[in-house]
Amino acid sequence: MTPPEEKIIKSPAIYTFFLILLLISAIALGYSVIQPFINTIIISVVLSGIFYPLNKKICRRLGGRPKISAFLTVLIIIFAIIIPALIFFLGLIGQGVNSVSAINEWLRTTDFSTFFNSEQYNTYLHWLEHKFPFIEISSSDIQSRILEISRGFGQALLTSGTWLAANMASLVAQFLIMLFLVFSFLKDGDSFIKRLRYLSPLRSEQEDFIIESLRKVSKSVLFGSLFIAVLQGIVGGIGLAIAGIPALFWGTMMSFTSLIPVLGTGLIWIPATIYLVIIGKFKVAVFLLLWCGVLVTGIDTVIRPILVREASRVSTIYVFLAILGGINAFGPLGILYGPLILSFLMVMLHIYGVEFQDVLNQKK
Repeated sequence: MTPPEEKIIKSPAIYTFFLILLLISAIALGYSVIQPFINTIIISVVLSGIFYPLNKKICRRLGGRPKISAFLTVLIIIFAIIIPALIFFLGLIGQGVNSVSAINEWLRTTDFSTFFNSEQYNTYLHWLEHKFPFIEISSSDIQSRILEISRGFGQALLTSGTWLAANMASLVAQFLIMLFLVFSFLKDGDSFIKRLRYLSPLRSEQEDFIIESLRKVSKSVLFGSLFIAVLQGIVGGIGLAIAGIPALFWGTMMSFTSLIPVLGTGLIWIPATIYLVIIGKFKVAVFLLLWCGVLVTGIDTVIRPILVREASRVSTIYVFLAILGGINAFGPLGILYGPLILSFLMVMLHIYGVEFQDVLNQKK
């Protein structure tokens, strides 16, 4: 027999515990639903945050029409960034295939022993063997190693192309979802932020600090990393073109490899320099070595830390570790996720220090 409702005593502790349990369960179930799209959602939020000021300007010019301004902003993102990048990427496929095929053909038909047995190279080989006796230089070994690397690179391109073809439908779907999410976030961004503020128990200044810090970091890392990659690709491509190496494809590859910590663009210009030395173009090889070693590497060493560190408010080594750890944990998207997570950690430590500064000062 159920007791009358007025006689039921509800414990506040049990009520709170049960409510939190249901909330955690709902969050876990909700995450399982959106988990396949989590990267798309995060990228959409980042893009929305970057283009939100532009969207507000367009909205003011249109007399306060959020739907139209959001639609125009999405069109700007598509036609100014995504479509040109897609056309440029597709244009690289032909030159990439031709370049890899030419390298493999050159490696198969070239007798490296004629280079290393020539009088032109004997002086350098003897000097290397004298200074570094533990290094064994063999023309057949060098040729087989380079051919193996080239074939591996060609296989990687083929594998990537096969993966893109097999997952094209999924990529198109993710792309359309991203555009819809960006449109929604731009159109209803203010209401989303107000709702998050309502649900958050933090003070308004703390919420503003978190949102502004993450927005600055995402903008800095996304624009900074892409800007550095494009700049290094352009400068490196100019040097490759002067050296007589196809600049469009290998300059683009240099842009991609610039996002790899430590090794970076050296994955492209160091083998290119070795190739020029092997075919006897010493002056051109020295030029490319100095051009890329000083200019291209200098861009990454000087400009990248300044752009990324400006928003994250941490030292260069922390930014480097954040990018490296992010790539290790999340793959290519770790370039964005790593600094964002590090920035969120720094922001929370700052809020903790301000909130409990009285207690922390008593320990001193």
